[in-house]
Amino acid sequence: MRAVVVRPPSPGAELLDVPVPELSAGTVRVAVLECGVCGTDHDIVDGKYGRAPPGSPYLILGHENLGEVRELGAGAAGFAPGDLVVATVRRGCGRCRFCHTNRSDFCETGGFTERGIGGSHGYMADEYVELPEYLVRVPPALRSIAVLLEPLSVVEKATFQGQRVLDRKEPTPGEPKVGVPRALVAGTGAIGMLAAFVLAVRGYRVTAIDRHGEDTLAAGLLRRVGARHVNVAGGTAVLGDEGYDLVIEATGSVALDFSLIDRLGPNGVLVLTGIPDAGGPAEPVAGGTLFRDVVLGNQAIVGSVNANRTYFESGLRDLAVFEDRWPGAVAQMIAGRHPIEECASVLAQRTSGTIKTVLTVRPGGAGASPP
Repeated sequence: MRAVVVRPPSPGAELLDVPVPELSAGTVRVAVLECGVCGTDHDIVDGKYGRAPPGSPYLILGHENLGEVRELGAGAAGFAPGDLVVATVRRGCGRCRFCHTNRSDFCETGGFTERGIGGSHGYMADEYVELPEYLVRVPPALRSIAVLLEPLSVVEKATFQGQRVLDRKEPTPGEPKVGVPRALVAGTGAIGMLAAFVLAVRGYRVTAIDRHGEDTLAAGLLRRVGARHVNVAGGTAVLGDEGYDLVIEATGSVALDFSLIDRLGPNGVLVLTGIPDAGGPAEPVAGGTLFRDVVLGNQAIVGSVNANRTYFESGLRDLAVFEDRWPGAVAQMIAGRHPIEECASVLAQRTSGTIKTVLTVRPGGAGASPP
């Protein structure tokens, strides 16, 4: 079968003929329909990280996915041929309490693997084989946007965890909340845009920042969901003095991360989802002032990575809500679909201002709709 492979730490990606994975008892064979391309894929292709499975000379790339069930092994249950599915990414260490309960996003040992990223082959291939517990069934009505479910699951977890920390304030009986909660989203790639959608649905007054003007697709979509877009190319001072209850960071910029702490209101929470380059230059920080304000403001800084299937399931519910409230808006995030044969050129370039690019592996499939 065809597969997009990389050989970490060497840079580059190629389309290669590789062996078809074997269907064994209790597993499901899935024909891949399409895969999203994200910054993690670009970083792996650049040779920054990534790890092939033990004994393999290459890693099959890709973790954002949509597929169609083709065949079930003996004893596999819960799916039928033709079902649309999205597979989760992380596979547990098999030793800690969280991995034992399919919550490997909180793995305590670090012994997990991640499909298409580290230690386990990904989904940029004609087919893959997986256990049913790692597959999430997708309604045919969401076929055209379901490839965004994996990045949405990351957002679902980040916003949920942030809200959990906000809720540490506890209710105040007899004293209702005053005003609408405020959220700031840093970055308007797929994670940032989906965060803006989720927070708008949750009732937040949303501001999203990037380094682009008002004529971009992202700015237009933000206006459609009732969010404010702000160009911070000249610095975050343009935001004024407003503080935010919840800040979702989706850029991986260390300098911006530190400035976002200043944007927290009393009792506010900053959730970091971007992964900075560990080899980047050190940033000068007024640590005393920063941490003094965090303590005196009852503020919190939280990191959030990956997502377990519960967040995939909540993401499906939110995708349906998005489609009902803003028909067609999510589909606009997909800037283009390219055949898998164009993988080398697609993976070699990072297009500024583009929200999501998708590689099409198998056109059509159950519930297919025009791109």
